[in-house]
Amino acid sequence: MNFTSFEMTVSVQDDRFAGAVRVLVTSVAAQAGCGAPAAEAFAAAVEVAVRQRLLEVSAGVLIPIVVRRQDGPVEVLVDGHTLTLEV
Repeated sequence: MNFTSFEMTVSVQDDRFAGAVRVLVTSVAAQAGCGAPAAEAFAAAVEVAVRQRLLEVSAGVLIPIVVRRQDGPVEVLVDGHTLTLEV
């Protein structure tokens, strides 16, 4: 995977995994060239979105999370809701 173009999909079913998503997004944003404070802030916003979505669905439902970049911003889709980080 190069860090100008990539896509990965993970699914979570409860908030035990929201912290892991945060770590993943922090790493991806940093590897894409984002500074540490901005990468961490973006990842924290993604974690909040994941936790919020998990509160809205029935227990045990898998929430798809797509982390991607196509020669532009880093995008994270949390069950269809897009969060964007310009790098």
